[in-house]
Amino acid sequence: MSSQPANDTKPNGPVAAAFIAAGAASFALGLIVVLNEAKILSGAFLDFAKNYGIGSGVGPLSGKVILSTIVFLAIWGILGFIWRGKEVNFGRAFAAALVFLALGFVLTFPPVFDLFLAK
Repeated sequence: MSSQPANDTKPNGPVAAAFIAAGAASFALGLIVVLNEAKILSGAFLDFAKNYGIGSGVGPLSGKVILSTIVFLAIWGILGFIWRGKEVNFGRAFAAALVFLALGFVLTFPPVFDLFLAK
């Protein structure tokens, strides 16, 4: 008999993929807000509640959130598939997720996105 405990850890690739996808989706939301304020993305297109009946009561925010959720699902699916069963540098993945999250927060802060208002 061995006195060492069994190492029953699972690969961290799918979890790292979820962290990066969440950070990237936050950044995507901030970028969509800035592009909308700069009138690069049409506000009418982003109003999924009015155009498609999705998220009624939320207004134009529904489109922004739905698009950023699609970004999350796409990145999580792709990275999760690539990193399935793999051990990745979790510290680096977590740091990347935090950077994306911070950028997303900054871009959704009104004094920042007001800088991009279309005149």
